[in-house]
Order: sequence, then C-alpha cells, then structure tokens
Amino acid sequence: MSDKHSLDSLSRKLYPSTRLAIPPHHSTFPELTAAITDLRLHPTIEAALHLLNSDLPSAHFLVRHMQAPPAVEGMLLHGILHRAEGDFDNSRAWISDVKDACEGFQPKKKDEGQKLDQGISDKTRSGTGVEQTLVEYVYGASEPSELIDDVEAFRKKKGSQRGEKEEEQLEERSREELRLVIEWCKVKFGAAEWMDATKAWEKNSEEISKISGDMIVMSAGNHQEQLSEERSSESSRAMPDGR
Repeated sequence: MSDKHSLDSLSRKLYPSTRLAIPPHHSTFPELTAAITDLRLHPTIEAALHLLNSDLPSAHFLVRHMQAPPAVEGMLLHGILHRAEGDFDNSRAWISDVKDACEGFQPKKKDEGQKLDQGISDKTRSGTGVEQTLVEYVYGASEPSELIDDVEAFRKKKGSQRGEKEEEQLEERSREELRLVIEWCKVKFGAAEWMDATKAWEKNSEEISKISGDMIVMSAGNHQEQLSEERSSESSRAMPDGR
C-alpha cells in the first residue's frame, strides 16, 4: 500500500477520529504530523488538518502567524484551538475579532466605528462568488460563541453527569465546523502546493499584540487548571459510583 497522502485521504482518515470536546493530551496519529506538513498546503488548511489530528502545538505554530485581518481564517482557527485547550475567554476574544473583521471593522474597534481599509476588508471575503462571510459560511444563522459556551458547560460537568450522546454531539459539531473551514479555504486558496507560506502571514497591530500577550499569560494557568480538572473527571467517570 502506498504511503502517499493527499488532502482528501487525510481528511477521510481524520474526520471520524477528531476529538476536541475534551482537551487532547496528544495528537491522534503522531505519524501524520509530517505527512500533513509535507503536503505544503496553504497554512490555514494545514493548521485545520493538525486540529483534526488533535495536534494543537503544530496548529498553534501556524495560526500565530495569522493573527490579523485579512487572515480571518487563521484567526478563526486560533479561536477554535483555544476552545480545544479550554481557554474559553481567549477563544471568545478571537472569535469576536473574526466577527468584527468579517463585518468590515477593525478587531476590537467596532464600537468606535473604525473600519478596515477597503482593500483589507475585501481580502477577508472568499473572492470566488461566495456571497457569505467566513462566519456566515461556517456557522450559518448560529452564533459562533454557542459552541464555545456548550463545550465549556460540558467540561464543567463531572464525569457522571456527562452523557455519551452529549459528547458525541459536540464532537460532530466540531468536525463540521472544521470541515466547513477547510472547504472555504480550498475554494479561496486552492488545494495545490503553497510554496511560500510567508505570503499568508499577517502580524498583529501593536495594541492587539499587547492584548494577545496578556491573554497568553492569563491562559497558561487556566490551561493547567483545566487539564487537572479533566483528568480528575476522567478518573471519576472510569470508577463506578460509590467505589
């Protein structure tokens, strides 16, 4: 059997196995990290595949280079990554920035009415005849924050309070979310090799960089606390009540 992988073959393998409702402690298929990278896809597609593989470090390496408009796809994946980590406030902040940008405003400046330059705003769109914004394409009429709220509520429950159906429903919603992000990116950026990934990089403004830095410091402790709670919950779930 050939070891040659493609975007389609990796997607077929990874979608059914994606587990992001609880914090992943390691990638699902460590051997696929290199295979994903070797495809040389657009960085947003590569990052999404790493997320499907529950490989948060590899995804974060990419999305940290795409933190400002017009790179709304990388910003959205950054929010999804932080939700998977359990850093829900940071996740909401990234998703809010994406919504602002997709509506034509500078992230965190919508209330002040500060709009993006038209050229940048245009680049947040698909540019291929898709009328919807990225947020509309992925979430439809739903609020993107709904999935964050539901995952957070689920994780706060003790193991005995969690239902298998509830967890699987969250997993299915997460898979569909990433599937739609990848479909959008395939249409916008193509599925061919992207030889110079730096063309996709977008740096934060100085103000957003400071806010992001503050979030990282705050989230480090939250992430460790979340992991401890999850391990405790998983242990209690494995033991019958009263034993």
